[in-house]
This record gives sequence, structure tokens and C-alpha cells, in this order.
Amino acid sequence: VYLIFLLGYYLIPVGLAYFVFFIWKRIKWHYKRIQSKFPVIQSIKREVSWSLLALAIFAFMTVFMLEFIKKGYTRMYFDIHEFGIFYLFVSPLIAIVLHDTYYYWMHRAMHHRLLFRHTHKVHHQSINPTPWAIYAFQPLEAIFTYFSFAFAIFVIPMHPYALGFYLLISLVNNVGGHTGFEILPGWVVKNKLAKYSNVVTFHDQHHTDFNCNYGAYFNIWDRIMKTVHKDFEKKFFEVKNRKPSA
Repeated sequence: VYLIFLLGYYLIPVGLAYFVFFIWKRIKWHYKRIQSKFPVIQSIKREVSWSLLALAIFAFMTVFMLEFIKKGYTRMYFDIHEFGIFYLFVSPLIAIVLHDTYYYWMHRAMHHRLLFRHTHKVHHQSINPTPWAIYAFQPLEAIFTYFSFAFAIFVIPMHPYALGFYLLISLVNNVGGHTGFEILPGWVVKNKLAKYSNVVTFHDQHHTDFNCNYGAYFNIWDRIMKTVHKDFEKKFFEVKNRKPSA
């Protein structure tokens, strides 16, 4: 049952994004492509096969996670009024901040030469990724990634509605970051507040140049640790300044 749910969670939004960007708007939006070329079919098949393996691992771990929830080992709660409506909406944002911090340091650790081959190499075989690559993980990375979500309900009180919203935001962010099309407006990178959130170019550069741009939702840790790609803004605006073909 859990595997069927996770397959839907993966196949429906990823399939929709792939259809829009790589089939329906493939030519019309080509000027928005960060990398001019499109990935080959063999690469897409690899992304799907590894993602399906990761989803099987997620489903297996979910069996244990639900037992932890039932036994009260997590901070999951079920009465909205216990923490109030305001906290219901705030908790997913707290979870995202925690997730981004966990992910930055986990992601950077996986790039260490002693860990990379065993944890993160498969994901980086997608130098020119598609949305099908969002869970193209080796088993260890799949486990670390699952913990990045499970971590939240062990640290902060979360209602199932809040958890669902948090997972939805994560999914949209993850799919968007692997489209290879810069769809966000140019002002995002220049705005005093919005510039700390990630755009598609940010993650796409991570796939092409590897040792940079580690953040998931934000680039705050990358800025602090000076791991932002030196040509990030240059590349972003090079894409944004292109004009659609007549």
C-alpha cells in the first residue's frame, strides 16, 4: 500500500512536469533551457530505475516510521487545537528550514571523496537531469534522504496536514529544480529577501559542476560557507535575457 502511494507521489507530478517541459513546451520554451541539449533516453531510463528502487526503500522505512508514530516516539499530534491554527501553518515552514540545514550538510558530506562513490555518484550521472531524477539515489542516499523528512517529526510537533503540506512543497521544489528550464522571474535573484531562495539554475549548476550549490530550498548555507557557484548570477541572467524565437 505504501509503495503504491509513493509511486503515485512520484509518477503523477514528475510525469506531468516531464510532459509539459520535455514534450508539450519543448520547442516553444527552449530559450528557457539552462543547458541547450536535451538528455538522451538512456539517461532517463536510468533515472526512473534508480528512483523506483529508492521509492521501494522509502516504502519499507515507512512501515517502521508509522510504528514509531503509533507508539508515540515522534512529536506527531492529531488534534489541531492542541497547538492552534497558527502553528499548523507555521510548522511546515519550520520543517523546511530544518530540512534545508540537514540537507546542506548531508549533501556536502556525500560529496566527500570517501563517500561520493557509495552514496551520491548515481544521482550525478544525470549531468543533464530531468524531473525523473528526483529520487535517482543509491540505497544509502535513499536512506539519508528519508531521514531528512522523518527528522522533522522527531524534532517539532507536526500535524498530519502540516506534514502533508511540507511534503508537497518539497516535491514541487525538487521537481522544479530538475526541469532544466529557468522558469522563475529575474527579479527573484535581485530581491533582498527572495535572493536567498533557490532558482532552477542554482541546482542545475550543481549537476554540471558538482562541488557547489548544495542547498535544497535556500542558498543561505551556501552563502555562509562560500559554496555558491562563482558564475551563478551570470548564468541565471544569461538564460533570462534570451528571447523566444519567432
